[in-house]
Amino acid sequence: MTPSVYVIAGGGTSGHVNPALAIAEAIRANEPDARIEFVGTRRGIENRLIHQAGYPFHEIRASGLPSRLSPAMFRAIRDYLAGRRQCLKLLKALRPNAVIGTGGYVCSPLVAAAARLNIPVLLHEQNAYPGRSNRMMARRSQAVCLSFADAIPYFPEKTPLYLTGNPVRSVFFEQSHEKARVEAGLTPDDRFVLALGGSLGAQSINQAILNLDTVISSLPEQHPLRRLRVILGCGAQHETAVRQAAAGYDWLEVHAYIDQIQQLMAAADLIICRAGAGACFELAALGRPAILVPYPHAAGDHQTANAASLVHAGAAVLCRDQDLTAERLMEYFNDLLTDPTKLKTMAEAASSLARPDAAAEIYQYLRQIRSD
Repeated sequence: MTPSVYVIAGGGTSGHVNPALAIAEAIRANEPDARIEFVGTRRGIENRLIHQAGYPFHEIRASGLPSRLSPAMFRAIRDYLAGRRQCLKLLKALRPNAVIGTGGYVCSPLVAAAARLNIPVLLHEQNAYPGRSNRMMARRSQAVCLSFADAIPYFPEKTPLYLTGNPVRSVFFEQSHEKARVEAGLTPDDRFVLALGGSLGAQSINQAILNLDTVISSLPEQHPLRRLRVILGCGAQHETAVRQAAAGYDWLEVHAYIDQIQQLMAAADLIICRAGAGACFELAALGRPAILVPYPHAAGDHQTANAASLVHAGAAVLCRDQDLTAERLMEYFNDLLTDPTKLKTMAEAASSLARPDAAAEIYQYLRQIRSD
């Protein structure tokens, strides 16, 4: 039997790329001989992450479509048309059994080309408010898998929708909090906080963490939070400024972007992060308590909607971006990091929301629509 061929696109942020990798992993688990290839842009984070994962990667032209008429809109249309031509050529050569899109502007040229060639398409939408690319391409798809039921009303009537949850790579389900703490060199007295702004960084989180130094220095020597350790993923564009500001802060470690993030997330007593769908489902997979700071300019305020299930379950607390200060963080730390029972309860609540079979479930829908 000839091995199946799948072409996958998802990019712009790691929140689109990581679900694509989880789906690829599920395909590989069920079809070890399958040929899996990715498309993306040269400048997108997908270029680095897909190459690191070891999959073939094809560069295409694509750029985000602005909401207002501007020169950038004409460039985006030009790039879309060029990218669609590239995808048509690629798909004619590869003749895939199905195409998979996980969001981001890079998906539109691929899905449009697949529809033109009558190749089955499966989309995955991570957020409670669907992205523009997935909303536009849903009519051309044979299956649309959703992380949140809140997304259902935004799709056209008769769209084949399936509620699967957000696929998370298997390594997130294989971690142990206790083992990860040992491997991170933490002592029982250390209070470890991991602060993440997503693949692009978050200035508000960066600034609140940097401003903690004055608050920490004012604590009595015997206060438990004098043993605070923080690792901050600040984003490449903020790295130089954050490193300069953090010089001499022995409690703080700064990284532009953290690869193999699951190990540090597993070790953390508490995680501060945006509320992208990927982050929310990774927190559940790892069973980690969190302070969620939704990105205030997200379309449809979808990050606040994403966070709702974790907050309502008692697995996380919600802090609005405008309210995030060092003083507010210290209030949370005093409430949570000094109360192991409360942290344990939050961790158990997070674990109860995990969807370990999401990628496998998506693969089953993929099997139903693919051409053989």
